[in-house]
Amino acid sequence: MTNMNRILLRIIDSMILCSLCFITSFFNVGCSNSSLDYTELKQLNEKVTESELKKYLKVVKLLPQKKVPPFPSVYAPAPNWSHIRSLPIEDLVNSEQNNLSQLWEIERISDHFGIRNRTLKKALHRREMSKDQFISITLALGLAASRHQLREDQNLEAIIQKGNKIIHQLQLDKRPFSSLSLEERHRTLNEAMWIARVNRAEHLIQIPPENVNLVRAHWDQLKEVLPPEFLKNPLENLSDPLEEHGIPFTIDEKDSNDPLEWISTEAIIGTDPPDPKLDKIK
Repeated sequence: MTNMNRILLRIIDSMILCSLCFITSFFNVGCSNSSLDYTELKQLNEKVTESELKKYLKVVKLLPQKKVPPFPSVYAPAPNWSHIRSLPIEDLVNSEQNNLSQLWEIERISDHFGIRNRTLKKALHRREMSKDQFISITLALGLAASRHQLREDQNLEAIIQKGNKIIHQLQLDKRPFSSLSLEERHRTLNEAMWIARVNRAEHLIQIPPENVNLVRAHWDQLKEVLPPEFLKNPLENLSDPLEEHGIPFTIDEKDSNDPLEWISTEAIIGTDPPDPKLDKIK
């Protein structure tokens, strides 16, 4: 009986081992089938092909509203440092630049995009595309759409060149921001706006002309699916009307000594709140 028990135990152990091997191989096959053969991400300076665009739009069509779900913003607003910030201006500038660079990281966007969105996961799985690939193509097409919205007089190279000069001067300023007067704070914040301008321009300039032409050719489709942030001029909300258009006064050509004419429709109206510590006029 003892020998028979041993034989039975060996047979049972063999059956259990075979079963475990079968289950393991089954799951390995399942994982290999569900994994993607091509996982490379689209870079901003790479061309988006017609086939890649068609595959991207097929994913979007499987989504409930047939458009890209809420997408984390990559266009940061202009700096708006509080008047009590005691850090030197140079440190505030460097910190702002670091924060802006992080906005464009695929990993950061992925952590905030499509969370718990089962429909998106199913659509991506069905079209054999990873979430990061979808994000990278959204950025490539989105920035191409943004560049499509630029005015002819908005030269990206000139913006980057001029902006870097102004930013460099700010980086040399070691004064605490809180020590500045109201006028100096206003001027510094106005100059710091170039940090956001340059950041956007440096990404927009990477987009190849072919991608802009692709977006233009499929504009009727893409304007319905891309995030709203990419469907407007990316530099418009960072514009300086006074710098671009000048002071809204005109001089009569007949006699330059005539009184200047003030045009109310072209007047530049300030939006800064009044200084709470403003001294009373005596």
